[in-house]
Amino acid sequence: MEKRHRYKNIFLYSSLQFAGNIEEYFAKHAKKLVAFIVMPRLKNKGNLLRVYERGKLIEEKKIWSSENIFLYYGFWYFFYMCFIFKYFSRNEKLIVYSGHPISFFGMSIQKLFRNIIFVYFVGDYFPPVSLSLWLFEKLKKYYHDRIRYTCYLSDRINRKLNGIILDTPFRKTVMWGVNARPIRRETNRHNFSFLFVGQITDSQGLDFFYEFLKSHKEYSIKIIGICDEALYKKHQKLIKDYDIISQVYFPNKFFSKKELDEISKSCHVGVALYKVSKRSATYYTDPGKVKAYAEMGLPIIMSDTSAIVPYISKFKAGEIVKLDEISLEKAIIAISSNYPLYKKGIEDFSRFFYYEKYYKESFAFLENI
Repeated sequence: MEKRHRYKNIFLYSSLQFAGNIEEYFAKHAKKLVAFIVMPRLKNKGNLLRVYERGKLIEEKKIWSSENIFLYYGFWYFFYMCFIFKYFSRNEKLIVYSGHPISFFGMSIQKLFRNIIFVYFVGDYFPPVSLSLWLFEKLKKYYHDRIRYTCYLSDRINRKLNGIILDTPFRKTVMWGVNARPIRRETNRHNFSFLFVGQITDSQGLDFFYEFLKSHKEYSIKIIGICDEALYKKHQKLIKDYDIISQVYFPNKFFSKKELDEISKSCHVGVALYKVSKRSATYYTDPGKVKAYAEMGLPIIMSDTSAIVPYISKFKAGEIVKLDEISLEKAIIAISSNYPLYKKGIEDFSRFFYYEKYYKESFAFLENI
């Protein structure tokens, strides 16, 4: 007897970086899943396509891309159209689950040739501090108001786009899910290492952490993320000026999930020291790096921003700090002196967001489409 799948045909945008186990979930529970893994434009070496049928990966191949902004988005849209025509027939009902407006260009034309239901996954909100961001948010709102099904990565984004927080079969908040895989590690207060993962920007608070390391030689950090050459040189200069070269590992390259897991075994706490401001996109979203730390069993030290902060406090999964040395040092001492308590907290946090249970409930509406 053939296994019954919760969902039939899904086209999904995915990532090799942490993306809440969305691809893993739909690969397991969709009859057919086509996942288009779009890599960041910076240092782009190509995208990936993965095709799953009945839970099994049947095809994986590299897809051409470019660092040039026009070619990057041009190739993205061209291949997206190729995939929905190649892998889905006119008679198959298809759910396109996308977090980028590019998928919705020419929706009416797409629907003439394929039986598509669009689901908009709004994963961020960018305060309009520049003309380009203002235009981008206007574009997002245009499609948001015309697409029936929408998921929001946080209640703050939900409220921003609707005026109130909606929780209906058509519009609801769905945060990142977690697949907890506790990693055993040895800890003591005098051998404490930190981990940072994600794309490097000026709002990540790393410059503050470098200054902290200058006067705390017992600590070190591994930075697993990429940035452009100008910003990388800026960081290297700070590291050299603060005389913390031996305390910082920052190769400025992309690592696979398996490699990241291995690196994390020598770390004890994940850091997310964002600059605190309602004019920052982080304030509105559920940062992927926080859930990535949870997957690796790392307690979290985070500044008081983003929609995930209340959950970290609720489960005692880490410490929320101000961006000053006293607050950070107090948090480190609290975690390092009572590490089992925070390890249990991160396990409780991960159990609450366990992606199999969390997504089954959150995506119940997709089963009825």
